[in-house]
This record gives sequence, structure tokens and C-alpha cells, in this order.
Amino acid sequence: MKTTQLAILAAAVLAALAVSAQQPREGIAQLKSVKGNVLVSRQAGLAAGGEATRITEKTRVITTANSEVVVVYDNGCEVRLKENQRFEVEDNKPCAALLAQVQSILVQPAETSLAAFAFWPLLPVAGAGGIGADFLRPGPGPTATALSPS
Repeated sequence: MKTTQLAILAAAVLAALAVSAQQPREGIAQLKSVKGNVLVSRQAGLAAGGEATRITEKTRVITTANSEVVVVYDNGCEVRLKENQRFEVEDNKPCAALLAQVQSILVQPAETSLAAFAFWPLLPVAGAGGIGADFLRPGPGPTATALSPS
């Protein structure tokens, strides 16, 4: 009796393995070497990404401070993200193009903004100082208003 039960159990396990082997794996890549806080954007919102998390196309992978991850495509391409970077998983692109898509999530100051900061000390000399001088010029003083007793 026990031998029959064991044979049925073994057959059920083998059947389950055969069914799962026939189902395609979801996604086109997976996460590897996850360190720190790695976020994965999905239709339902952001989720924490863990080791071997499967990634579908158009999913964004985001690393936060002191975090890093490698996105490993099923075709072997590996895209490494360092801290404060993001990457959108895409299919049918060469590995070099995917590597070039990694972006910083930190705000980069525009060059024109940096130029404005370089000229900031010159503003008083260039005429902006005249604006401040108007406040320093004596103007009409307080006027006295005669109060009449009511």
C-alpha cells in the first residue's frame, strides 16, 4: 500500500515539473547582484527588486543611494546600474545601445545656470547695484499730519 502511494506521489511531482517546464518564463531579464534598495516600476506601482526578480519589457529599474544592481538579459547582455541611476528594460536592441540608456536620477544643473552663478558677483558692478542704491538714498521723510480734536 505504501509503495503505491509513493509511486502516485512521485508521478504527481513529475507531472507538475513537466507542466512548469513547458510554461514560458515571464519577462526578458532578471536582477542579479542586488545591493541596497533597488526599485522596480510595474503597472501597479513601485516594488522592491530582489535577487533573480524577473523583469518584463518597459519596466524601469531604479537604484537609490548606496545601491547597485545588474540587469541580466536572457540573451546574456548585462547592464550594471550604480547608485542613483535608472534604466528602462527594452527588447530587440543591441547590448551597446542598452548600456548607453542608463541615466542618473539626480538633477543636473544646466550650463546656463552655472554661467549665471559665475556672473553673480559682477551684478552690483553691472548696474544691479544701482537698484540697491535707491533704497539707501534718503527720500521724503515721514510727513506730519495735523490731528484735530474731535
